[in-house]
Amino acid sequence: MTARYFNRLFARRRTAALISALSGLLASRPVAAITPDNPGAADIRFTINAAAAAKPISPYIYGMNHFAGSALTNPVTLDRLGGNRWTGYNWETNASNAGRDWYYQNDTHMGTGAAGNAVKGSLTSAANNGRALVVTVPISGYVAGDTAGPVTRAQALDHSRFKEIVPNKSDKYPDSSFSLTPNRNDGWVFTDEFVNWVEATRNPSTPVFYSLDNEPGLWGEPLPTNWQPGVPTSVQPSPQGRTHGALHPYAPTFAELRDKTIANAGAIKDVNPNALVFGGVGYGWNDFTTLQGAPDLSSYDNEISHPGGNEPGEMHFYEYLLQQTAQAEAAQGRTLMDVLDLHWYPEAQGGGVRITENNNTAAVVAARLQAPRSLWDPTFTETSWISQFSTQGPVKLLPRVQRDIDDFKPGTKIAITEYNYGGTNHISGGVAQADALGIFGREEVFAANFWNLHGNAQSQFASGAFKMYLNYDGDGGRFGDTSILAGTDRIAESAVYASVDSIDPSRVVVVAINRTGAAKSAGLAITHDERFDYAEVYRLTSASPNPVPGANIPINLVNAFTYEMPAYSVSTIVLRQAAEGDFNRDGQVNAADVSQWATGFGKTAGAAFSEGDNDRDGDVDGIDFLGWQRALGDASASASGAAVPEPSTSWLAMAASAAVFLRARRGTSCF
Repeated sequence: MTARYFNRLFARRRTAALISALSGLLASRPVAAITPDNPGAADIRFTINAAAAAKPISPYIYGMNHFAGSALTNPVTLDRLGGNRWTGYNWETNASNAGRDWYYQNDTHMGTGAAGNAVKGSLTSAANNGRALVVTVPISGYVAGDTAGPVTRAQALDHSRFKEIVPNKSDKYPDSSFSLTPNRNDGWVFTDEFVNWVEATRNPSTPVFYSLDNEPGLWGEPLPTNWQPGVPTSVQPSPQGRTHGALHPYAPTFAELRDKTIANAGAIKDVNPNALVFGGVGYGWNDFTTLQGAPDLSSYDNEISHPGGNEPGEMHFYEYLLQQTAQAEAAQGRTLMDVLDLHWYPEAQGGGVRITENNNTAAVVAARLQAPRSLWDPTFTETSWISQFSTQGPVKLLPRVQRDIDDFKPGTKIAITEYNYGGTNHISGGVAQADALGIFGREEVFAANFWNLHGNAQSQFASGAFKMYLNYDGDGGRFGDTSILAGTDRIAESAVYASVDSIDPSRVVVVAINRTGAAKSAGLAITHDERFDYAEVYRLTSASPNPVPGANIPINLVNAFTYEMPAYSVSTIVLRQAAEGDFNRDGQVNAADVSQWATGFGKTAGAAFSEGDNDRDGDVDGIDFLGWQRALGDASASASGAAVPEPSTSWLAMAASAAVFLRARRGTSCF
């Protein structure tokens, strides 16, 4: 045995002892939220706190309507089969009627063949792509009974061209069983039999939700004596602009919707007690408030009041529906309506033009970029007839609905299964869409589905906004599943949303929005129990409808940095810790890194990771050196299975000095 051998053996044992002792000291230190530094002067300050306002983000807020087969390339978590034509959908034959949208005719637009064919493709696509699916269940009273074209006034009034919707098959066929090939020759379609077909056909791992029809406030109205099917999408022959005068030739009522909601939701729950049922499904403000001026409005309008008093713009129809359904649930001992659904096509205007158009003039763009604030902001008043004549101030849609739920049917979830902010072919539409997605997550919306008003080719920036949350890096990078506190001091100019992962709270993803036409500097301060070393950045700007990676931002201050947001932009910012020991952040652990540690060794406060502070505790000491050595060993073993290189005498001396310092400070022995 040579002296060199014993020296090497001693060095290895001494290093092992240092690693063991110092690792124990490190592990014993309590974990606490790190107070961030001041990021410095900036146009906007974003404040993020991972220890505050943590809420789960529903995976179903990133949805679109009729996405199966879409040419859009963004990921989607929830598809929906809905819209005007689904009110008249006959699942037995696949016949349907789009009402005013297309000549009031019964036709084969949704397909032919076996029962449920119009649903089956989306069920298969959802299963193959890991999506959930909302299936619309017609409840208006009748569905298309043939495919023979436009319906006359006489046929509308006597329903001779339609089949009646019956919630429970047993009401017509006592003691009969459900069939996957239903009788097409009788005069009925059964809600429970349709749901049984869906349950039998879907992949068991695919979540399927059931929506009780579509936009009931527009179902129908009394038909004038000279009524004719007319021209698609024209104001006439529907005097009030309603959709389904042929299927439903009278105005819907509060009592009708109460009864049909309770009966059909019950039929669905009879088939699958765990199914989630979406109710309400109103087209917009007048549906939520008055059911489009329902004939029995005066009978119920003044009977509903909040315990704390009413405010302008009360949603009396939705409040009534919640109240009455809650009473039915109490009587039946089960939940019937799990989710209150709204459709939200903003009425906000810029320069007299509604923002939902793909009009991108300066006034419309300015209004569009602010419009998502009406979802929540009690300080913001949009320019619209709603804010002027109904709410008489801020709309604050989601808090308003949540108050209704809390007072009339606690525990009900919220969905917005149709919405569009317009400008989907312009960066302003992408910014508004990203803003809405962030709000949905923070405000605990259960489900949301974008409706493609303008076609795939004109919706590329809205598609890009989805990617900023679901695939920002082109490799499946996603916003987290838990919302955390994120605020801005310039809400008119910016918005910010932040997340962590429930299984990895150290992973922080931020979405920062610049609503203005000028670049803005943002100072970010992040309270977290981890110290971050750099930030990855991905941007959505007017230059491209897809996320584009930017240069990484080094974080040399304690969880604080500044970032230059481009004009009219969405930025997804991913906070990262560098690999252990990689002090120069070049992706390799080697001698260059320990040289940086050596330069910083002895710094007792304010040290950055790049200066050798491996454990991010603000100083550079022997513990940090041992972290580098551990990482070097892991890298070497991973690469070749080789032994860990021996540290030099000077490096060991510095590590030993750090150990002596810790021993003296804590009164413990390192050996």
